[in-house]
Amino acid sequence: MEKIAFITDSGCGHGIDDMRKIGIFSLPLQIEIDGKNYFDIEKVSSADVIKGLKNGATMSTSLPPLGLINELFRSLKANGYTQAIAVPICAGLSGTMNALYIAADQADMPLHCVDCGVTAVLQKYLIEYLKDEIENKGRDIREVLNEAEAIANKADTLIIPDDMMHLTKSGRLSKASATIADFFMIKPILAISKKTDGKISVLTKTRTFKKALKKASDHMREAIGDEAYTIIVAHVDNYGDAIILQDDLKKSFPNCRVEIISLYNPVAIHTGLKAIAIQYFKEETDYRFMV
Repeated sequence: MEKIAFITDSGCGHGIDDMRKIGIFSLPLQIEIDGKNYFDIEKVSSADVIKGLKNGATMSTSLPPLGLINELFRSLKANGYTQAIAVPICAGLSGTMNALYIAADQADMPLHCVDCGVTAVLQKYLIEYLKDEIENKGRDIREVLNEAEAIANKADTLIIPDDMMHLTKSGRLSKASATIADFFMIKPILAISKKTDGKISVLTKTRTFKKALKKASDHMREAIGDEAYTIIVAHVDNYGDAIILQDDLKKSFPNCRVEIISLYNPVAIHTGLKAIAIQYFKEETDYRFMV
């Protein structure tokens, strides 16, 4: 009988203990603050990241320690698991997925990874969806994996940063682009999804934050129409703009579920203070997941 391990990482916005409670293994991404490494969520909170951004700390992110990944697969093998299914932070942002494949191969354990094309809430939804459909409903693994891929393919994430320079520090955007944007007071709308290969790209540009939010909504209209999507408004210490945007989106997309969260650490570090992100995807199951 197959015994399947479901795996994710802290990019999903929840720690090891929280994910363990719902039967999912999670690995902590690493966050470096002024030269010291910490485990995301386990040792660094959202408040710590906000404080670091305000104080001008040098911060970066990296994949979970390789030793921890190898240890997880050895433990899974020793405890009778026969294969694993994972939804890590996307390959365009991190080497986590590749490290998982290497560790699984060394442990001689079949591994199926779904590249969500981004991270955050979509990442958490997909791993929970896979577990619920396969483990609880007994559905065919390949069929459900294909459905998860289809959900990721239709999803999108838009980012409106207040300060472009944070994105240059990690190489997510060229310094020249950021300098020009700041000089001309341009507010870009950035996109990251499967369509951008999990890399941040410039979708369009405008001159004010308000116009950027309006253009983001117009872009979403083309994808969503009148369908029932889940829309996540994420912010970096900018709840005021987030709640206004949530109200606007509820009016514009009455069939959608619209939630607000603080942008998770691995992304907030790169987008900087006051950034707003909008992630939207279509749920394909009646399983009501918690953001």
